[in-house]
Amino acid sequence: MSLPPAPPAPPALAAAIAAIAAQAATAILAVYRTDFTVDEKADRSPVTQADLAAHDIIVAALGALTPDIPVLSEESARVPLAERSGWTRLWLVDPLDGTREFVRRNDEFSINIALIEQHVPVFGLIHVPVAGTCYWAARGAGAWKLDAAGAAPHRIHTRLLGDAPVRVAGSRVYTGHPLTTYLEHLGRHEYRGVGSALKACLIAEGEADLYPRFGPTCEWDTAASQIILEEAGGGLTDTFMRPLRYNARPILLNPDFIAFGDPSRDWSRYLPRRKSKA
Repeated sequence: MSLPPAPPAPPALAAAIAAIAAQAATAILAVYRTDFTVDEKADRSPVTQADLAAHDIIVAALGALTPDIPVLSEESARVPLAERSGWTRLWLVDPLDGTREFVRRNDEFSINIALIEQHVPVFGLIHVPVAGTCYWAARGAGAWKLDAAGAAPHRIHTRLLGDAPVRVAGSRVYTGHPLTTYLEHLGRHEYRGVGSALKACLIAEGEADLYPRFGPTCEWDTAASQIILEEAGGGLTDTFMRPLRYNARPILLNPDFIAFGDPSRDWSRYLPRRKSKA
């Protein structure tokens, strides 16, 4: 099966997607500054007008930029595998990652856009609306951070651990026995609660080392993070240290995963002993 026409090559692609994300961020912040209402989706997760406005902007803009590449967004995700399985290349979008953080007004939410080819992320961009920062990576082109509009991007890298305590970035919401047990096995560490895909961004720029996730997430939550981490020197894998794959299963839920900066350590060793899957 042939791929649809390729999008622009980086960094031209990064500039185009960053402009789309900035437009969506403007719409998000316009809602953020109001007394917005919060609705509930079928899975009981929150949704706001900001989610929907960003979705509409991103989907329309990606459709204009790459009309032959389908877009799968959190807010339009009910596409059966029978249709999706024919997509050899697709955009995977979370128009507002961290809606709970948005509702709490703690500024820790992001826009995540990733390009998937043959189940693998090959480009990813994470935009932080409140800070105005943007992280992006493309396969073979490294990982980059843009601190503000108009500034020159600079390359980012994960850090090697050495003897320092492991700096763990994790959710403020999803805690419990699996995470507690893992951290006990991990040993000396520092824990920092952070919202949305910002956890992966901190790891990619060497400000954190590890994000173990035990609990439900979806493919649009991790695809951009994965390519950014991989190009920065780290990775995002399942608990058997295998990189996640996308648009390959009937459901769009991820397995438990580990995002990390130092690939020289087997981060699965801190899990309970179990037999490896084939």
